[in-house]
Amino acid sequence: MLGLSSTRQCSPLCLCTPLLLILGAILSLALPSCASVGSAKGKNVLVLFGSNRPDNREFLDLVEAEIRLRIPEPVTFYQAYLTTDPDLDRYRAYEQHQAEAFQQTYGWMRIDLVIAVYAPAVEFALKYRDQAFPGALIMFAGIGIKSGWDRNYWPGLPGVMFAVGVGETIDLILKLHPDTKRVALVAGPDWGWIKEIHSELARQNLETVDIIFLDPSPEMVQKVAALPPHTVALLHTTIAPVHSEFGSRELIAGVSNTVPTYSAWEYTCLGFGCIGGAYADDEKSAASVAQIASRILSGERPENIPPVYNADLRATVDWSALQRWHIPESALPPGTLVLHREPTLWERGRKYFLAAIAIIFVQTLLVLSLFWQRAQNKRTELQLKQSEETFSKSFRHSPLLVTITSTKDSRFIDVNESFEEQLGWTRNEVIGRTPLDFDLWVDIDQRNDFLKQLQITGSVRNLEVRLRKKDGESRTTLISAELIEVGGEPCTVSVVTDITQRKQAEEILSTASRRLIEAQEQERTRIARELHDDINQRLALVAVMLTRLKKDTLAPDSVAKEDLEQVRQEILELGRDVQGMSHRLHSSKLEYLGLSNAAGAFCREFSERHNVEVEFHSENVPKQLSPEISLCLFRVLQEALQNAAKYSGMQRFLASLEASEDEIRLVVRDFGEGFDPESAINQQGIGLISMRERLKLVEGQLNIDSHPKQGTTICASVPLAHKTTSVAVSN
Repeated sequence: MLGLSSTRQCSPLCLCTPLLLILGAILSLALPSCASVGSAKGKNVLVLFGSNRPDNREFLDLVEAEIRLRIPEPVTFYQAYLTTDPDLDRYRAYEQHQAEAFQQTYGWMRIDLVIAVYAPAVEFALKYRDQAFPGALIMFAGIGIKSGWDRNYWPGLPGVMFAVGVGETIDLILKLHPDTKRVALVAGPDWGWIKEIHSELARQNLETVDIIFLDPSPEMVQKVAALPPHTVALLHTTIAPVHSEFGSRELIAGVSNTVPTYSAWEYTCLGFGCIGGAYADDEKSAASVAQIASRILSGERPENIPPVYNADLRATVDWSALQRWHIPESALPPGTLVLHREPTLWERGRKYFLAAIAIIFVQTLLVLSLFWQRAQNKRTELQLKQSEETFSKSFRHSPLLVTITSTKDSRFIDVNESFEEQLGWTRNEVIGRTPLDFDLWVDIDQRNDFLKQLQITGSVRNLEVRLRKKDGESRTTLISAELIEVGGEPCTVSVVTDITQRKQAEEILSTASRRLIEAQEQERTRIARELHDDINQRLALVAVMLTRLKKDTLAPDSVAKEDLEQVRQEILELGRDVQGMSHRLHSSKLEYLGLSNAAGAFCREFSERHNVEVEFHSENVPKQLSPEISLCLFRVLQEALQNAAKYSGMQRFLASLEASEDEIRLVVRDFGEGFDPESAINQQGIGLISMRERLKLVEGQLNIDSHPKQGTTICASVPLAHKTTSVAVSN
C-alpha cells in the first residue's frame, strides 16, 4: 500500500521529486500480481489521507470493518498519504510529481472508489482523478466544519462532515474554570480557524492572547508562563515530527504543564497533557462513511447521495490532567467521557485480593462445617419463627384486603387492618362468623361460583365480585384465593383489591367516547341538513329560474334582467353561505393572517350570521405563534361563542386576546343565564370537554366562571414557552 506520508518533510524540491517517482515506480512493479487479483473479483477501495494524523489508522480500521459488513462481495483496501508542506508554492511545485507517482501505482488497476480523507486529499483527488485514478468514483470524509460555514464544499460530491467543537470546548473551559479571565491561543498560522476561535472567544467576552507560530519553540511556553493568573490555553496545532529538537509534542507538554490546556482537536490534545475538549463521535462518523461508500459500491450514483453532517459532540477529558489541576469529576458536565483513568487499588491488586479472599473463604467453610450440624436445628427453628413473623407483618399491614377463612365452614379466622379500614367491620366483629352472617357478598351466585372454582382448581385468580361495606355501600373488587394449611387445618387465604374507582373511571371514559361519537354524528347531521334543506333547495330554485328564463326568451328585457339579477343574488348568497360553512370547518385566515386577524374575522362573521354583537379586542398578540397554539385558541373561541349564542339568551358578547411575556389568554364573556360548569360537563358538556382536551395538548388551562343569572366567563391560557412534540392537533 502506498504511504506518501507527511511525516517525511523534504524541503529541497530536487530531492523530493525523484523520491516520489522512484517510490511510485517500485510500488507499481511490486503490486501488479495482488492488485490484479483484487481488481478481477470484488471491489477496490483506496483511502487517501490528506494529512498523517495519529488517529488515521484507527479511523481506517473502523471504516474498513463497517464496509465489509455491508458489502457481500470481496473488498480490497489500499491506503495512501499525501506529502503536504506548509509552504503552498513548494507544495504546488511537486504536487504533479505526486500525481505521477500515484499514476504509476494505481493508474493501471481498477480503483472503484477513492475515499479522500481531509480537504487536501479531496482537492488532489478531484484535480488528478483522470490521471492517477482513471474511472474511480470519489467521496470525502473527515472534513471539519466551523460554525456558520457553508457545508457544500464540493457540489455533487458525497461524503461525511463533522462539527468541530470550538464553542463547546470554550463552554467546557468556563464550566471547569469559571474564574477564567483570558485565553492564550497557541496556534499555527491557520488563519481561517484562528478567526473562528476569536469569534467564539468574543462571544464569551474573554480576553485573547495570540501566540502564533510557524515552528514550535521553547519561547512560546515562556510566553504562556508569563501571563497573569486565571489564564487558560487553547491549542490549535498539529502533532508531527520535525527535525528540530523542540516539536509540537514538546510545545503541547510545556504549555499543558504551565496552565490548564484544552483543544477542539482530539488528536492534538488527549494523551499529551491537555485536559480535553468537545469532540465528534469517531465511530458514528466512520459508520456514516461506510454507509455512503457501500451505497456507491452497490451501484448508486454519487451525485444522488447528499453529504452527511455529524453534529454530535461529546465532552472528553484526560483523568491525569484533571488530577494535576485538581478538578473534581463532580464538576464535569453530565455525559462527559473520562479517559486514561488510573486503576484503583482494587483493580491493581485484584488477583491478590481474590486469592486472599478465596483462602479466607475456604478456611471459613472449614470452621463453619464443624458447627453446622450442631446449629442446623436451631437455625431451622429460627427461620421458621422469622418466616411466621414476616408473614404476620405482611398479612397485618398489607394495603390489600387479606382474610383467612376455614375451608370447612367458611368462618373467618383472621382479617387484616385494610379489611377493617376499607369495609368498616372490626376484626372482633367478623372472626368466627361467615360472610353470609353480615351480607358481605352482594350477589350470592358470585360467592357460589367462587367456592365452586376454589374446590375444583384449588385457587382463584382475579375474579370480579361486588362486596358490601358495613354502611351498606357496595364496592367492586377483584378477589384471588389459595388453599393452604394452618396447623393442619385446611384454610383459604383470600386477597381482595378494590377497583371501584377504576371501574368508575372506565365508565366515565366510555361515556365521554359515546358523547364524542354522538357529537360527531350531530355535526354531520347538521351539515347534511344545511346542504339538503338550504343549499340544495336554493340550487334547485336557481335551476328552475334558469329554465324559466330559457323558455321566456321572448319576454321583455326588463323582465329578463330582473330574473337574471335575482339568479345572481341567489348564487352570491349561496357562495357566501358555502364560504361560511367552509370557515366554520377550517379557517384559512388562521394560516395566512395569524390568530389575531382570524379571530377578529370570525367574530364579525359570527355577528352577521347569528344577528348578534360580538365585541372583539386583541393586544400584544405575536404574529408568529405555533400552529398548535393558534388552532387551539381559535377552536376554543368558536366553541365558546357558539355556546354563548345558544344558551345565554343574550345578543351581546365580549371576546379578547391578550399576550404577556410568558402566556397568551383568550377570554369570552356573556351576561346571560349562566350555568353550573361541572354539571354541564357531566351531562351534555361535550363542547367543554373538547376545549379542555385541546388545551391539554398545548399545556394550557381552561377556567370557567359562571353562576346562574350572572353570566359566564371562559378563560383559556396557554404558555408561550410551550414546545410541541410529535402530537398532532386535529382540526
